[in-house]
Amino acid sequence: MVATGPEVARRPALIDVKIAQGHLDAGLFVAPDLAGFAGHFPDFPILPGVVQLDWAVHYAREFLLIEEPVLRVERLKYTCPIIPNTRLQLNLCYDSRKGAVDFRFYRYADDSNEVLFSQGRLVYATEPVLA
Repeated sequence: MVATGPEVARRPALIDVKIAQGHLDAGLFVAPDLAGFAGHFPDFPILPGVVQLDWAVHYAREFLLIEEPVLRVERLKYTCPIIPNTRLQLNLCYDSRKGAVDFRFYRYADDSNEVLFSQGRLVYATEPVLA
């Protein structure tokens, strides 16, 4: 059985963070012992989509200071599984006209081509206010 208590990390390690006027670019390292991998799946662990959504909401709250609840998720696509020991980028972009944050998890391959893991839009119940 895999431990999922408070001693097990729920989020990836932050490698670097860049924030500028409603935009976040963060480098992340997805360690193999993250709680999200527990039971999903024992012989080929992949990060569940709901965990990726949790991360996008969490980092929008933490770094873009958006406290409003998410009303719905739009344009959600999972295109490549995230496996343990993956280094990836998270991009968040706040759109004040739509009251939404577009997110995408991706990385660049050795040949500089982008590998997209997932993307979507978080639509908030009321227009978020950036502090």
